Amino acid sequence: MNNLLSQASYPVFLYMTLLFFLIASVFSFLVGIGLAFRSRRAIRLFDAMNRWISVRKMIKPLTMQHEVEPTLMKQPIWLGTTILVGAATALYLLQDVDLRPSLLLFDGSLTPLELGGIADNLKTFLLIGNALCLLVGLSILFFPRALTVVERYTDHWYTVRRNTRVLDVMHMEVDSWVLKHPTSVGITMSLLSVSLGMMMYSLIQNLLG
Repeated sequence: MNNLLSQASYPVFLYMTLLFFLIASVFSFLVGIGLAFRSRRAIRLFDAMNRWISVRKMIKPLTMQHEVEPTLMKQPIWLGTTILVGAATALYLLQDVDLRPSLLLFDGSLTPLELGGIADNLKTFLLIGNALCLLVGLSILFFPRALTVVERYTDHWYTVRRNTRVLDVMHMEVDSWVLKHPTSVGITMSLLSVSLGMMMYSLIQNLLG
């Protein structure tokens, strides 16, 4: 069944990919012609597309601290019991479970030995994770002071603003070079677009044939 689905979905995916590049080649050909003839519409299109979107503004909620702990710790008994029961139930169910059937999606691309290794590692990861949750639940119920000491070392806030600061800088070198040499860039783009379009059309015909 899995192989049947892969045989049916792969040609559809390939056809949609080729069709996308065919449409993109037509669009780039028209843009190239417009640049080659120094069309005002093509220049306006470049100006309209050159808009700055602030990545910092989009990911701002991710860089802010969201304290949910005070709200959760208002009901420590319910919180600890819920975590404890959930972790214990997961540990009990994972004891004799076989995760290999859940990895049948990779059947054919991985050997049975590799699938078994991945399944065993995944099961070990889940067991360790739920064991830690079990300890957290016990700490909330019976050892809240010990949990507070652990939180002093684990509750750290890491900002991604410094690493994503480069994404907020506009790089207009290529656009400026294109606008300075619209004719040569337009002719080159049109020729490459024609070549790409012919190749995509030929591949689509072979796929349908």
